[in-house]
Amino acid sequence: MKRMLLALALCATAVSPMAYGQGQWGSSFTADEARDAREKGEIKPLNDLLRPIRNQYGGNMRRFDGLYERGGRKVYVIDWVTGRGELVTFTIDARSGRVLSKS
Repeated sequence: MKRMLLALALCATAVSPMAYGQGQWGSSFTADEARDAREKGEIKPLNDLLRPIRNQYGGNMRRFDGLYERGGRKVYVIDWVTGRGELVTFTIDARSGRVLSKS
C-alpha cells in the first residue's frame, strides 16, 4: 500500500499541470500583465465572465489555469465542476467572454 501511494505521489509531481498548460497554450501572462490588460480594457475581469457559465452549467470553478495568448487573442482557461459533478475545461475569450471551447 505504501509503495502504491509513493508511486502515485511521484507520478503526480512528474508533470506539473501548469507546465503542460504553458506548453499547450504558449506564453502565459503574469498577474501584473493581466491587471494592465484589464485596466486598458483589453480583457474583462474573470469573475464577470463566470456568471453566464454558472447560470448555464451550475457548479463552480475548480481551478484557474491561466490567461494565455492564443491565435492573437487573450483567453482564460479554467476547470469547472458542473452542478452534476462533471469536470469541464473552458477556454474563454478574455475580451468578449465567448466560450471558445469546452472539453
